[in-house]
Amino acid sequence: MINLSFVIIGIAVVFAILVALRSSFSLKLCALCGAVSTVWIALLTFLYLEKLTIDPVLIGILMGGSVVGLMYLLEQKLPEKYQILKLPFFLTLVSLSYFALEKEVILEATLILFVLWILFAIVYVVRDKDGIKTFGRKIIECCRNW
Repeated sequence: MINLSFVIIGIAVVFAILVALRSSFSLKLCALCGAVSTVWIALLTFLYLEKLTIDPVLIGILMGGSVVGLMYLLEQKLPEKYQILKLPFFLTLVSLSYFALEKEVILEATLILFVLWILFAIVYVVRDKDGIKTFGRKIIECCRNW
């Protein structure tokens, strides 16, 4: 069985390799994000192939870390006007992680995400109107002003 100790060692080894590769090849990649993603993708692959016994909770925790890392990346890279979409984007990534672990897509959750995307797209389109502007600003600043 793949346990936490094995995963910690795996992430540390991949991290060291990626740090070395970054230096050698000028890769623009976060070594920590790359290491965590590489390990959970490998573990998920082994889980699907049923070659090893792996606790899916461990994979889920690592996937969750990648989701949060992607959210930080998007916050840095996307123009501020798109930050209004961070909730549906986050929930979509969480759902995709869950679907990958469960090996099935849940229709009800997918429909809820679809409706949420439509609602937030509407807020995005009308974000400069008086009543919506303050609400949109609060969404964008949800992680800044608390």
